[in-house]
Parts: sequence; structure tokens; C-alpha cells
Amino acid sequence: MAKTFQLEIIASDHPFFKGESEALVIPGIDGEYGILANHQAMVTCLSAGELRFQVNGEWHYAAVNNGFVEITPKYVVILADTVEKPEEIDVNRATEAKMRAEERLRQKQSTMEYYRNQAALNRAMNRLKVTKRHS
Repeated sequence: MAKTFQLEIIASDHPFFKGESEALVIPGIDGEYGILANHQAMVTCLSAGELRFQVNGEWHYAAVNNGFVEITPKYVVILADTVEKPEEIDVNRATEAKMRAEERLRQKQSTMEYYRNQAALNRAMNRLKVTKRHS
């Protein structure tokens, strides 16, 4: 039996998962992190990307947005703005959001608006990528 750790994934509006996990892969701001039981303790930022975790030998996937991760040898807690299973993502809505963000980026705008629209584009593209991979 593989070593496990307690994993808790919390989105800003709902708890997403709580239970034992054998492995976890998260998108960090400086690349992906692979986490197993007895991992070195640390706190890091979560960036938009694909989250993967293994439960009873089966991998589960989700699209996540920015947040924080606390890692200890026995448990991991993920706090994210959004966490969505691929089957929960509305592809048409994500496609429309991507097109709106791309159009706004083409317009002359303030620096703040540029970064806000760039973040919206990244979120939409991440949702589409995860859906395409796991649907």
C-alpha cells in the first residue's frame, strides 16, 4: 500500500476535496510541484493551471486558479480562487471569455486593465486546456 497524506482542496466558494491522497501535482508560480507523503514542509503560491491528485491509484484532474498551498509531511491544504472538474466547465462560456479578453487586450488601455485582461485570458485558456485534455 502506498504512503498517503491528508489532502484538502478548498475553492473560495466551496470545499472541493478532502481525503487521503497518494500523490499531488500542482502548478506553482515557478513550475510544477510534485508532492508525496513526507514532503518537506513549505508554503507556496498556486498559479492558474491543471491540478492532479491520486486517490486509490486513480488520478483526478481539475482546473485551478490562483491561491496558496501549505505542505507538511502529513497533510496538504490548497486554498484557491476557483477549482473545477473538467466535466463542470462550460466550454462555450470559456471560449467566449477567451474571445472577450483577447479583444480587450487589443484595445488601448491602462496598465491595470491590461493585467486584469491578461489574467482573464489566462483563466479562460486554462479552463479550455483542462477540458480538452480530460473530456
